[in-house]
Parts: sequence; C-alpha cells; structure tokens
Amino acid sequence: MTGGAVRLLVVDDEEQILELLDLTLAIHGYEVCTASSGPRALELLAHEAIDVIVMDVLMAPWDGFETVRRMAAQHGPALPPVVFLSGLARPAVMPELGLDVVQEYLVKPFRPSQLVERIEEARRRRPSS
Repeated sequence: MTGGAVRLLVVDDEEQILELLDLTLAIHGYEVCTASSGPRALELLAHEAIDVIVMDVLMAPWDGFETVRRMAAQHGPALPPVVFLSGLARPAVMPELGLDVVQEYLVKPFRPSQLVERIEEARRRRPSS
C-alpha cells in the first residue's frame, strides 16, 4: 500500500461491537477511527481523512442509511466508499443514498476475512480522483 495505512471510519452504536471491530481491523493493518452514532460519524468525517466507512445499519438516532445520506449530502462524490453491516438480509431495493455512493453490504455474523474482503472490494470500486 502506498501512502501509509488505510484509514477506516467504523460506526456502530453498540460499544462492544465497536471495540471488537476496532481491534479486528487494527490487527489487519487498518488505521481505525470509531464513532458510536451517526451525528458523531458526520462530525469525524468532516475533520478526518477517511478511505472507507464501515457502517452499522440499525442505529439510533439515525440508521446507517440516513447517516450515509447526510454524509453524501455534505461530501458528494468525495464520500469514501461504505461497507454496511447488518443483522438483517440486504434489502431487495437499497434506499437511495446519493448517486456517487459506492457501497458493499455484509450480513452479521461474518468472519473478519469477509469484512476485509468487502473493505478491499469497496476500495477497488471507488473511482480514482
């Protein structure tokens, strides 16, 4: 990898899951920023250089889709790719998130290797700027 570690923004409102994802992804060589809510994630994204967002779907006060919608409204095509995590199957029709949002979807439970694959796939799919 050039330019140092890949920076991830991991968003989940369950503290234990957030800690587990942080530890797991750090072991795989990623630099991890964590946020326990959509509003906090939006704040971090405004100040941090992020390569990929790992976003839980079921959260409060905003779910993952609403959080990404708000991120897309602020960042447009510059929004990093998003890997959604959910205990529910992928919706037959994904919500409208914005035209330029590159996304992957992973259903819990998953193996760490599956998450790493999705993160790398999202990075590959992101258009070069």
